[in-house]
Amino acid sequence: MKRRKGFTLLELSIVLAVIAIFTGGIFVVFRQSPRSALENASLQLRADMRYAQRRAIIDGQRIDIMLEPAHNRYRVRVVGGSWEEIRVVYFQDGVRLRGTTISGNNVEFLPRGTINGAGRIYLDNGRYSLYLTTLVSSGRVRISDTTVN
Repeated sequence: MKRRKGFTLLELSIVLAVIAIFTGGIFVVFRQSPRSALENASLQLRADMRYAQRRAIIDGQRIDIMLEPAHNRYRVRVVGGSWEEIRVVYFQDGVRLRGTTISGNNVEFLPRGTINGAGRIYLDNGRYSLYLTTLVSSGRVRISDTTVN
């Protein structure tokens, strides 16, 4: 009796099971948790606020961050005779800019490093929420603890 060349059904099933396990493991490693997506968005906003503050001090110009909850974004701009837009950032991964307690949704960094527009900026992703607090005298930005909704 001649033997046929090829793989048995059992061998193919084992190979497919191993591939499925590796694929599932890779998906879990690269998938970002909802909490970390929210924390990353808040860290990005805080970093942009620090950038705006440093640029205001170095350039001797007023730099503002315009928060736009309706468009789920913020804009970093140079304040002056003509508005120079430095960058526009849209929140991703289900993160939503829920609103602010800041008058006019505008945080303005002055050349001496302080700010106009102290208050809170609220972010959430449906399950978790947090807020950033801006401080007038120092121009610092603090991120609150994450809470479960």
